[in-house]
Amino acid sequence: MFKPDDNRYLWDFWLYREGTNEYLFYLTAPESCTPRSRHRSSAIAMAKRTTGGEWQDQGIILQRNSDPKAWDSVSLWTGYTLKHDGIYYLFYTARCQSDVAEDGYIGHTQRIGVATSTDLVNWTKHPANPILSCPGAPYETQQEAFNKHLGWRDPCIVADEKGGFYAFFTCRAQQGDPLKRGAIGRAYSQDLINWKVLPPAADPRRYTDMEVPDVIQHKGCWYMLFAVKETWHHPSGSHHDTPVTGVRYLVSDSLEGEFVLPAHDSALLTSDDALYTARFWRDENGQLTLWSWRAGADEGTQYAENAAAYTLAHPMKIETGENNQLLVVK
Repeated sequence: MFKPDDNRYLWDFWLYREGTNEYLFYLTAPESCTPRSRHRSSAIAMAKRTTGGEWQDQGIILQRNSDPKAWDSVSLWTGYTLKHDGIYYLFYTARCQSDVAEDGYIGHTQRIGVATSTDLVNWTKHPANPILSCPGAPYETQQEAFNKHLGWRDPCIVADEKGGFYAFFTCRAQQGDPLKRGAIGRAYSQDLINWKVLPPAADPRRYTDMEVPDVIQHKGCWYMLFAVKETWHHPSGSHHDTPVTGVRYLVSDSLEGEFVLPAHDSALLTSDDALYTARFWRDENGQLTLWSWRAGADEGTQYAENAAAYTLAHPMKIETGENNQLLVVK
């Protein structure tokens, strides 16, 4: 559906709409990188289209800081875009070159920052960055992590009915089996800059990590997408999850409530689909759809040696079944 110009990868992305214009923000890196090393060279790019039209690549709009001591000096990772009081906010994940783990891994601690703009093209990183960092309990710190890498990334920002904002993000719980600490964190803000970190929104004790949350209200229920690798599954009890690399979802009665796995199998995309991470998106007719990207060698999919890898896939229609079950029409 869309491949970036200039021989670049596309992977995690998020969408924004204003009037009849739609904007695709996505992670990108030169194809001269390997599928694995692209994570260390990523920047944020943007494409634009009139609703239903063809995407026009706008190129890279935000890059890492060249100062090796800066909090965002390694690479930029997944984020979110919204508009508030006439200003555009682009939230993003980053790491610092000065954070070196015991195993030599550069950038062991992930943090979340924000850039602002008045035109969606020229962005200024906020002086208060990073605006959202791990405070410790009940979240796992860098030294407590079983691999000594602190997960704190992939913000999704949702406005509430009181004029404030919730942030949902990838993290890990502090206590319990290290292989089952994958969680989705939550924070709250009135101004998008100053955040109060709250207890996790989801802590199912089944996954090593839960990536790229995306939250939407649909037919009276709140749904949260998350992505997970097959090797991150650690089933327990009588739940219906089958270990796959793909996208699953959680449900909640409210934005501030606990998000839990449904009683049925929550897999929307599986290893057979060769897609990874996803976003909810309503089309111009209000139909709820699911967007994803074609995974490649680093994700271990059928697209590993295919030119279609690391490109945007066609959106899929979402239907709702019994007991608030989401069904993807493929």
